[in-house]
Amino acid sequence: MQQQHNVHQIWLEAAERVKDKVISPTLYRALELGVGITIDGDYFVLGFSSPDLPMAGHIRSARHLPIVEQCLSEVIGRKVRLRIIEGTTIQDYNDWKKKQSIVEQEREALSALRERERQIEEAWDDVAERISRGYATLPLRQLAQSKGLYINEAFKMINEAVNRLNYTHEADEMHKRALARVFERLSTIVDVPSAMLAYEFFKLRSEGKLA
Repeated sequence: MQQQHNVHQIWLEAAERVKDKVISPTLYRALELGVGITIDGDYFVLGFSSPDLPMAGHIRSARHLPIVEQCLSEVIGRKVRLRIIEGTTIQDYNDWKKKQSIVEQEREALSALRERERQIEEAWDDVAERISRGYATLPLRQLAQSKGLYINEAFKMINEAVNRLNYTHEADEMHKRALARVFERLSTIVDVPSAMLAYEFFKLRSEGKLA
């Protein structure tokens, strides 16, 4: 990173070039309020004090930003992009980067959670579909005894998924709701209340009769 004084001089020179290309008094004011802080990799970091930050919107606009970045790149001698922050010192920028790092970590954690939820929901939906398809191919499936026997087959499918997905009674709400939907699907097929199916399933499971 370069000394801030030198970086601000780069900004002043680039700002003059922008003024030669664009007629906009409001933009000129925004350019004058900006403070060159540092060059970080491919980013030229420009800061604004808190009261002046709204003026940065004139620089960020789709109309002006390409011109500003072009002028900065010409002065620096290589292509750079503009990064605008609240604050006017190196310390402000370091603080901004720390906050961005935390935000990115939280974003990645949320993304991972959503992906896990998607995978779990898909896994349970697949169990429900297999139960439906299996029942559709069952001979004389309208008979009570056929439905009764199929409940045991469906329980085996559910039990395999419970083991594979590490489901426990301490599982999160999303996991529990997904399994509940499986029991509800089976309920509509065999005409047995879903709560009774769930009770019988976990009773047989606790007795080791579904292994």
